[in-house]
Amino acid sequence: MADIFGIGISALNSLQRAITTTGHNIANANTPGYSRQQVNFGTRLPQQEGNSFIGSGTYVQSVRRAYDEFLGGELLSRQSSFNSLSAYHDLATRLDNLVADQDSGLNVSVQAFFQAMQDVANDPTSLSARGVLLGRAQALENRVGYLNQSLDSLENASNQQLRSTVAEINGLADSIAKVNLEVSAALISNPNNPPNDLLDERDQLLSRLSEKIGITSIEQSDGSLNVLIGSGQPLVVGGQVQRLDVQFDPLNPNRLDVTFAGLAGNNDVISNQIRGGEIQGVLDFRRQVLDPVRAEIGLLVQGITDLVNQQHRSGLDLNGQVGGDFFAPIAPQTIASSNNLGTAAVTVAIDDVGALLPTDYNLSYDGAQWQLRNLADNSVQTFASLPQTVNGVTISSTGAPTAGDEFLLRPVGASAARFSVQITRPEQFAAAGLIRGQATVSNSGDASISRVTVGDASSLPLAGPITLTFDPDALGAGVPGFTVSGGPGGTLAYDPATEGGGKTFTFSGFGDASFTVSGTPQDGDTLTIQNNSGAVGDNSNALSIAGLQNARLLNGGTNSFSELYGRTVATVGVRTSQAQSSLATEQALLDNTEAEVQGVSGVNLDEEAANLLRYQQAYQAAAQMISAASQLFDTLLSATRR
Repeated sequence: MADIFGIGISALNSLQRAITTTGHNIANANTPGYSRQQVNFGTRLPQQEGNSFIGSGTYVQSVRRAYDEFLGGELLSRQSSFNSLSAYHDLATRLDNLVADQDSGLNVSVQAFFQAMQDVANDPTSLSARGVLLGRAQALENRVGYLNQSLDSLENASNQQLRSTVAEINGLADSIAKVNLEVSAALISNPNNPPNDLLDERDQLLSRLSEKIGITSIEQSDGSLNVLIGSGQPLVVGGQVQRLDVQFDPLNPNRLDVTFAGLAGNNDVISNQIRGGEIQGVLDFRRQVLDPVRAEIGLLVQGITDLVNQQHRSGLDLNGQVGGDFFAPIAPQTIASSNNLGTAAVTVAIDDVGALLPTDYNLSYDGAQWQLRNLADNSVQTFASLPQTVNGVTISSTGAPTAGDEFLLRPVGASAARFSVQITRPEQFAAAGLIRGQATVSNSGDASISRVTVGDASSLPLAGPITLTFDPDALGAGVPGFTVSGGPGGTLAYDPATEGGGKTFTFSGFGDASFTVSGTPQDGDTLTIQNNSGAVGDNSNALSIAGLQNARLLNGGTNSFSELYGRTVATVGVRTSQAQSSLATEQALLDNTEAEVQGVSGVNLDEEAANLLRYQQAYQAAAQMISAASQLFDTLLSATRR
């Protein structure tokens, strides 16, 4: 009889635990991160009576979460990827709106500047047209300044996002370490019953952490989780936390890097090792979008400055003075690492603006040679010594470097921040050419000289006029051409029959004057090149500057000003569009994974209601069994009293 009571009581106790667990599931059906709990029943050891074993009831083996470790890991991975793309897309969209907008972009201002230049060429003596040109140049300066400030704002926003995200990561790591200790303590006191609600809490913390940074978790024998980041750095080990931090890049004092506090107490920069999460999205945006845009805008600004200045110095202003720099010259920026120990100083000079690439460079010394890394494509060149000329810049050094010394070379990266107009008065604009060419009025033929430009103003003014006299036998044997008197002298081959449409010549050493002869001269006809003194109405230099707008003089001769900026806008647009498409795909994958996790761990109220009814009926049956046992026992006692 006692066995029947024991079996009934074991059933009541077990079913009461099952009903309580079911109620707990129902109560937490809408709790984020809650995993449905299941009661696992076991059969109590039977009792031997003679040659038979008689059952002794049931007990609760454990109450465990409905949890799939593989799906849990997949969910963390999807959350990490989604949040990385989301952070990247948000920042890229802001930049895309900035560069593509007509009110904030550069294209309209550049076109307006060169249109004003053309207006001066149409009326070179007009102070009004010159005033408009100066105003358009200052408007271009303001637009470049605004765009540069906006890029700085995005840089600062990235820094702030990194700083706040690192603080959140450290806070979550502390919480995970605390829960680790609680889980371990709970399992020590009751190894067969995992602390399900604590495990859910830890999973929620891991989920939030994966949104900030990519993680790998490894369960230990005591139930705690070790959490790794990057290339295997241990963020959480049991109850211990290795903290992240941020510090300014020693090569770029305006940029924050993410560091990891190693076990040896040193802070290692891990920005290039981080994978996944919001923090990777910010770092990828800086490397893949912000830096290239800054470099390409810098190249555009440097190109406008150098090319316009070069041509402007080849002209005369309204006062008859040789033109100076239209824009303030922009020197390349060189930053020495704050960690350098040597005495070396590195300088960069631009030799050929057309050969410049839209990139910065990292220059380092390993104790034996210099290593130059292109930050746009990570290509590397090594040099035994400096100076060296690379992509239009000459790199020089003084002093003694020490192994490990580094320098950031920015031929164009900082140009937008230094762009400014140098001339201050309309009459200072040099619209006229330093030299001019003309055909003698008494010529019998229709030969003309045009497009007279100066390549090197340092050798001007000319000592005297240079006269080209046509001779059908200038080069002998019936080869026609011009006999040159003054300047370089000699002869120029020119055949009106085949070259009458135009042939270009250059006089090296005489201003590197370039000019085009066209038409059909007669024997003895002359063309003259001379200094342009007093020709205030001349517009040749203004036309030459205006012609720079569509000339492909940048990026190795592949881009004009407009094409370079158009490429920048297109690149940002493509990257933003790709990020949006990838984000939509990742959202769908994340939703599917969340649905799979919910299918395993989520609470189904219909199922719980059915379980509750089933357990309730079983509980009533167990109670009825005890009641029946009590009646049997009473009957037995009554029989013994008779």
